[in-house]
Amino acid sequence: MSGLSDALVVACDNYQAMQQEHLHCLATDAPPDMERLEFERARLFPDLQNHLATMLYQLQTAGPEPAWLDALRTRLSALLEHDAVLADRLHAYRATLAQQRAQVQQGQKVLVGYGSLVSPMSPRLVDTSG
Repeated sequence: MSGLSDALVVACDNYQAMQQEHLHCLATDAPPDMERLEFERARLFPDLQNHLATMLYQLQTAGPEPAWLDALRTRLSALLEHDAVLADRLHAYRATLAQQRAQVQQGQKVLVGYGSLVSPMSPRLVDTSG
């Protein structure tokens, strides 16, 4: 992608690496560290956005469309597709968490129901000695 700024290429590479790591984290059985994932995204997305804004300004002042613009469009389309896949996986993960939370809440209700069966005057120990 000659003609693209090195900083934009690095920002695209970093964002793509982050996407791949997040997809890998969601694909494993271990629960992902959502706070870390959000932190990484919050750090890398504005960086990519700033470099794209700079590139857009340069395109507006450059006049005719540079030849590398198609390569940039392809790269950004791939990033958007990966973001869509990541969003779908995050939605599925959140749905799974909501389902598990509902099961835990149901279990807690059942336990509370069992607790009301024991009255304060009921014997705690049964004497079998005699």
